[in-house]
Amino acid sequence: MIYINLSYFDTIMGPQTLCTVPKPPEEDIEEYVNSLLNISEFIDLKFFVYVSSPHFKTSNIYTKIPSEWARGKVEMLLLSIVLISEDFNRLFVFEEVLEKIIDTIKETDGAYMAFYTRETDRKEIKDIYSKKTEILELLQGFLPEIEEIIETAKRIPTDGEIIETEENLQDEYAILRKEETILEAAKKLSASPRILIGYVLEDKKPIGVLDEDDILNRVILKGKDPLLIKVKDVMTKDVVKVDSNDPIEEVVDLMMETGIQAVPILQNDEFFGVFTIFDAAGHNQNIIEIMGEHLQELSKQKFEDAKKMKLKLWSYIRNISRNRRLQQLQ
Repeated sequence: MIYINLSYFDTIMGPQTLCTVPKPPEEDIEEYVNSLLNISEFIDLKFFVYVSSPHFKTSNIYTKIPSEWARGKVEMLLLSIVLISEDFNRLFVFEEVLEKIIDTIKETDGAYMAFYTRETDRKEIKDIYSKKTEILELLQGFLPEIEEIIETAKRIPTDGEIIETEENLQDEYAILRKEETILEAAKKLSASPRILIGYVLEDKKPIGVLDEDDILNRVILKGKDPLLIKVKDVMTKDVVKVDSNDPIEEVVDLMMETGIQAVPILQNDEFFGVFTIFDAAGHNQNIIEIMGEHLQELSKQKFEDAKKMKLKLWSYIRNISRNRRLQQLQ
């Protein structure tokens, strides 16, 4: 299901939801989304993607609009596209339409009034509800465009293709070239909101592995230029691999022993797909029992680490891209 949520920051009540279209079946969805207004790292990014699970994904933009009633003369807003149980991961494609919606709200005369429905003693209460209805209808009008964006994106292949195995053990990953720059690789990796990992193939065999942690620790934090460093210079060459005929229990044991959370699958000695801890948990209940709390804790930790890495790396990439565009204009 696809939702558009508009939240705002109330100086007394904190983050609040103005409206969600269509109306979600659970209030928890609105509370979960508007709580993102409390996370300063997200606000600093302006546009960001937040994924709490494979079934709950959001694409968000933070902004301010002029207000005659607010103490600081601005209303702080968070506009979100929320995907519930949708098989779609290219959440960065929504940035442009989110900006378009925000621009339309800013062009709405007296839009700030809509965020004062709690102040029922105001003499402008009729205008307040009228503006809220106007904004709600505005958001509803963008739903077809968002659905079209999703359908279009599904038809366009990306550099980081999703390979589906015969066992339906799938996840998103990127195929990298060893001669491409770290910046190019980082853009591919940051396109995935889940397990962010890339494999370098040669003769259909994985010869290297790279993730966002590698880029941050081996390139960015060491002050190296991601435009000059190539994937082959920093990738891990000792790739742990499994065969498509290996029992899942053995694969899980291997992942626990080596501390990795994704492993490439080979079939007939060629790259066939990727198996992750999330595949393990979803494939067989017995696997969950085998791994117990370790799997749950590992999954939770990976999601938290991935979100932090994505924020840092995506912000870094966007800054580099902006600087390069500015240099071209000069």
